[in-house]
Amino acid sequence: MPDLTGPNSPVVGFILALTIGFIVGRTREPEPKGPPRPGMRDFLIVALLGAVAGHLGNVAIAIAMFGGTIGAILVMRLQHPERNGITTELAAVATFVLGALCLTADRQLGAGLGIVLAAILAEREQLRSFVRNAISDREFIDTLSFLALIFIIYPLLPTGSYGPFGFFEPRKIWLFVILVSGVSYVGYFLTKFTGGERGALLTAIVGAIASTTAYTTGISRVVADAPEGAVPAARYALIANSILFPRMLLLVAVVSPTLAIAASVAFAAMMLAGFAAAILLAPVTRKRSSVADSSFRNPFSIRPALEFGVIFTIVLLVTRVAKHYAGYSGQMVVSAISGLVDVDAISLTLAGFVQAGTSAARDAVIGLTLAAGVNAIFKSAIARTSHAPAFYLRLMAGFVIMFAVGAAAIAIVDPARVVGVVSQLHTN
Repeated sequence: MPDLTGPNSPVVGFILALTIGFIVGRTREPEPKGPPRPGMRDFLIVALLGAVAGHLGNVAIAIAMFGGTIGAILVMRLQHPERNGITTELAAVATFVLGALCLTADRQLGAGLGIVLAAILAEREQLRSFVRNAISDREFIDTLSFLALIFIIYPLLPTGSYGPFGFFEPRKIWLFVILVSGVSYVGYFLTKFTGGERGALLTAIVGAIASTTAYTTGISRVVADAPEGAVPAARYALIANSILFPRMLLLVAVVSPTLAIAASVAFAAMMLAGFAAAILLAPVTRKRSSVADSSFRNPFSIRPALEFGVIFTIVLLVTRVAKHYAGYSGQMVVSAISGLVDVDAISLTLAGFVQAGTSAARDAVIGLTLAAGVNAIFKSAIARTSHAPAFYLRLMAGFVIMFAVGAAAIAIVDPARVVGVVSQLHTN
């Protein structure tokens, strides 16, 4: 008798398969006045047959059962030539396969795909309306182009480093191109479907989580295309760059909680200063100057992203050359150089130093702040390419405010003292 208790028992797999048959069959139940087609009972049987085939694990038997199922479906279809489309038949084939999958080690995947299949079939009219009315031909083509960057070009690029000092990393550079293009793509659709202000804010948050350098690059390109959106763009660029600091804290906390605690006061101060700068330097006016209407005009444009990719490659070369001749003995020099294009790598490096006891917490916090500061200088230079003073001057002023507050916080509240207080509280 099969085990009824374990999550991997065949009984659980059969229950999942029948559930898929039920929910998919419910969506295909024939209309009272419509032409006959396979309904709920048929789909329950198809799912059960698939589950049996998966449980037996015999390829010949599985092929025979699958062929019999296909034959029965085709016979019913031939008996009713007045029917249009083959959605029901394809759904039956998918139900058989998913039913079989539920009797394997990938049963969770089978159950999840069954829910997706039922949702696709149930939301037929909504999907048709979305495809026909909500997405234009231009947006559809741009979506295909953006997906091609990710799923066609990126996998074809070679891994590894090439050129002098190993500066040329095709996949790393192309990932930056994808992120820059993604800012416009995500921003366009978020502002289209959620509204200008809300969509722009969500884009800033997503961009900050992915890469503030890529977000600042992308939004700078957007402002270059639509200078009238410079002020709201500056507001959201400051918000995104303020989120960099808690993101860095979370990153270093994985390797060294001590460093995260030491940097918490200064980084919290810089985050709050950035938010305040966004409100003061680029306030929201009564006239809703929507970033959606004034900035995100096209979902996808490859040429500007490629141009910034070239800039990114040149900066990588400069960074590698500087590191090579500066050496790794000077922690602050290396932090500044490393932060030029990316703060994640140096954040993890400094966290490792603190965790290993080879660097003081205070020195590491200063190194993190220095890396973020140099990164802000690079992003300021990128912002200048927008040729919109209303945008890049506000962003630069916000950076000055953030790092002035951060330096003051480090000077007033010694990171080593923060670690000591937290350790004492934990001990008590």
